[in-house]
Amino acid sequence: MHSPSNTLRLMRVLVFSACALTVPAVTKAQSQEADPSTPPAPFRSPYLPVADGSVLQEVPAASDARVREMRELRRALDKSPEDLTIATRLARAYLDFGRGIGEAHYAGYAEAVIAPWLKQTVPPVPVLVTHAGILQYQHQFDTARSSLRRAVEHDPKNAQAWLTLSTIDMTQGEYDDAAKDCGRIGLGISTIAIACSATVASFTGQAQRASQLLAAIEPQMQREDAPIRAWIAGLQGEIAGRLGQWDRQESYFREALQYTPADDFLSVAYADFLLDRNRPGEVLTLLANQTQSDTAFLRIALAQQALGSPQLARYTWIRSARFEALALRDSALYDREQSRFVLHMLHDPQRALALAEGNWKVQRAPWDVRVFLEAALAADHPQAAAPALAFVDKTRLQDPVIDALAKKVRARMSIEKPR
Repeated sequence: MHSPSNTLRLMRVLVFSACALTVPAVTKAQSQEADPSTPPAPFRSPYLPVADGSVLQEVPAASDARVREMRELRRALDKSPEDLTIATRLARAYLDFGRGIGEAHYAGYAEAVIAPWLKQTVPPVPVLVTHAGILQYQHQFDTARSSLRRAVEHDPKNAQAWLTLSTIDMTQGEYDDAAKDCGRIGLGISTIAIACSATVASFTGQAQRASQLLAAIEPQMQREDAPIRAWIAGLQGEIAGRLGQWDRQESYFREALQYTPADDFLSVAYADFLLDRNRPGEVLTLLANQTQSDTAFLRIALAQQALGSPQLARYTWIRSARFEALALRDSALYDREQSRFVLHMLHDPQRALALAEGNWKVQRAPWDVRVFLEAALAADHPQAAAPALAFVDKTRLQDPVIDALAKKVRARMSIEKPR
């Protein structure tokens, strides 16, 4: 039976679906030398450090307990390269760490660890489930589903597999399937199953019921370790937001970050909350040490814009460069983030709408709905957002911000002349 601690690694993404992908960023020395008034084109020429003291990359501190664990597991696997248990533990440690700091390279490390077992005709179930977690992080949802289906064929009671399936289904707006997945998690970790079901309820017009479900298991969670308590608090914050209870939402986000400071998902969600409340200065304080995360860096750039920073051109260029790096990899995994950037920082609503439409084909979390509606309004093409409106109606999604946007889109649709 999988413990709650093991299941946490995949449940956390039920709250924050925007996983971060870090790509080569402009170095500190480079940013100091650049002229912010005329940013150069991304990757026009190689960067050459001007001094031995130039900082090229910040790496995780060796004092970090998670880093020590990864190193110990790496040494153990080097000594016993055929030990499946050690390999899956190391792969999961890499993936968890990468998620926590918004650094995608660790997903690649995780995949390399389990690669020998993936080559087998019938990979072991733990490898299939771990690989599915990596694929889900990379937004390769169909391939992840396939891996998980193979896993549950061999082990129908595998809670981790059902939990990951529910995560993928929720990310793509398949809430009926997600509810079934949650129900298969099993009584052995009933609190996790309840939290999973509460998340589905919060997406389907039952936010108040979801809040009550989480409140019912909160006493049990107080006995759990910090990451699980942070997860529950983060869920409660998201649900409070869907109910328009802003003070409660902020309180829960702050509580969650006390349990797991600098967690990328929690920090980004709280940063969005602060941006919506016109508190950009607090965003810069919150994310000061998380510039390596692409999702966090976008919020930093948006905060700099809101503050009218004289360095805005530089932040805009850096953010553009990171998206350019993704394009060079032929990656469209973060169209939602790019749509938001293109709309609000590059002021190109038509391109933002195209990105939002592409993103909608892949994922349909509440933020995907919001970005789609915002782009359609800004592009003066409300009819384009018809799929998002239909989704809101079908799922009965509750969200005060989305409700207001949907109302504006419907009003514009009613007076829009045929094109």
